[in-house]
Amino acid sequence: MIGILLVNMGGANSPNELKTFLSRMFKDPFILPFSSLGRNLLSFIISNTRYKKSWKKYELIGGSPIIEATEKTAMKLQKTLGDNFAVKIAFSYSEPFISESITDLKNHGVDDIIIIPLYPQASISTTNSVAEDVKNAFAGKKDVKFKFVKEFYNYELYLSFWANLILDHIEKNNYSNPLLLFSAHSIPMFLVKKGDTYPEAIESSARLIAEKTGFNYEVAYQSGMSGKWIGPDTKDRLKILSDSKIDNIIIIPISFVNENLETLYDIDHDIIPYGKNKLGIKNISRILIPVANNDFINLLTEIVKLNTSK
Repeated sequence: MIGILLVNMGGANSPNELKTFLSRMFKDPFILPFSSLGRNLLSFIISNTRYKKSWKKYELIGGSPIIEATEKTAMKLQKTLGDNFAVKIAFSYSEPFISESITDLKNHGVDDIIIIPLYPQASISTTNSVAEDVKNAFAGKKDVKFKFVKEFYNYELYLSFWANLILDHIEKNNYSNPLLLFSAHSIPMFLVKKGDTYPEAIESSARLIAEKTGFNYEVAYQSGMSGKWIGPDTKDRLKILSDSKIDNIIIIPISFVNENLETLYDIDHDIIPYGKNKLGIKNISRILIPVANNDFINLLTEIVKLNTSK
């Protein structure tokens, strides 16, 4: 039997869980590249000062959808792949953790595991962090083999997944020649200087998706924090587009495969209202990310097949 492990960031269902989630995340050396002592101190400060404010955002969006969405994706993939596969989920900063799910698969007789981080474009702060956790989890488990899927942004079925969502959205909302604004999660500039290929992957996937739709596009970045982060910022870009009298804009959250705080709050409660109410953009909307739709399940199935045929 072959094991499939879908890995995501995780989430929280209560203020205390969110506090713990933030604490774990900011202790990650791939998030904060400081000494252990420095990370522990910053993690304590950030988690204790930020969790209440962050939880108010979660309440506005009805809680974190990541855990449920990942579970539903795993269940549908399991049904698609059949009994010769065992599909499990794991999270970096909430239960079940990567090491726990790998042990669970091993205990069920799995000796060959395909690890699929649900980050289309690899980054040091996400994919490399997962890779390190996987490496630690497999330490001492010589009777278990694994393959690690680094990224999948250029897979044809990934491009079709987004292109179909965009074309359906255009048809349902009667858009006329919209501009596609791909909005990706930003990363600190120091990661790019360390060789992070994430910006190139974002640009490439946006171009390939736009080519399949036939519409003009731009790329911007959202949710950056203090310090130097890659840009342009999505809201800044909207201002320039508005000044250029472009008033048909569709935002595509290209770096995500499920709804989360950055889509449901940052885009829906901040960026789009800014575009509509502050800038007066006539038609601006976002592509919603469906849970376990057929195109995405077909993509995961193809990834599994490619990694079991070698």
